[in-house]
Amino acid sequence: MDPRESARKLVSEWASLFGGRLRSALLFGSVARGEAIPGVSDINVLLLIDHIDPATLKQASAATRNWIKTSREAPLLFEADQWVRAADVFAIEIADMRDAHEVLHGTDALEACRADEGAMRLQAERELRGKLLQLQTGLLVAADTPADVGTLLLQSLPSFTTYMRTVLRLTGEAVPGNTPAVITRAAELVSGNADAYQQVWEARRNGRGLKLSVDDALVDAYYDTAEKMADYVDTLRR
Repeated sequence: MDPRESARKLVSEWASLFGGRLRSALLFGSVARGEAIPGVSDINVLLLIDHIDPATLKQASAATRNWIKTSREAPLLFEADQWVRAADVFAIEIADMRDAHEVLHGTDALEACRADEGAMRLQAERELRGKLLQLQTGLLVAADTPADVGTLLLQSLPSFTTYMRTVLRLTGEAVPGNTPAVITRAAELVSGNADAYQQVWEARRNGRGLKLSVDDALVDAYYDTAEKMADYVDTLRR
C-alpha cells in the first residue's frame, strides 16, 4: 500500500474510534519530504487526541498494531494540550515537521507551537552526544562483524541527517529539500566528510547492505563527522 494511503487509513480508523476526540493528525518525516525508501523508511504520523488514559490506549491498540506491520513505527501520540506544552522538548522534531508535513485530519498541530532556538540547540547537543555514545558502543560490539558495522551506519543515518538539518537551522541557513544537499552543506559547515555520509545514504536508498571493517576509512570519517557536529553545536552557545 502507498505510504500516504496507509497513513490515511490509520487516521480514518482513529477518527472512527474517537470521533471529535481526535483533534489533529499529521504525516511527517521521509514520506512527507518525498524521500521514503520502500521497505526501509518508517511512516511517521502524529496524532493529537483530547485525553489519553489506559482505556483509550486499549481501544486503539488493535488498529495500531495492524498498522505497525507496514508502517514500521508506532504513531507519535499526544494529548492536544500536552503537545503545545512539550514544544520546547521536541524543538528538533517540530522544526523538521514545519519543513515537510501534511495535515491528514483536523487542525494543523504546528500552528500553536512556538519556535525556540535555545531549546533546539540544547536538544541537539544532548541528543548528538547520546547518539555518538550509541554509535561508539555499537561499533565496539560489532567490531568483528563487518555486516553489523555496516548495518549500524545505515540505521543511524536518519538520526544524523536530522541533526545536520538542525545544524543548518541553528546557523540561520535555509534547509535544502533533499538529504544529499543537506549532507553536503552541513559537512562543509562543521569541516566534516560529506562523502562518507553520501555513500551510506546511497546504500540505504538503494537497499544495499554495507560490510565494513570497524577501522575502515569510511567508518572513521562517518564517526569523525558526527563528533564534529556535536562539537560545532556546543560552540554555538558561547
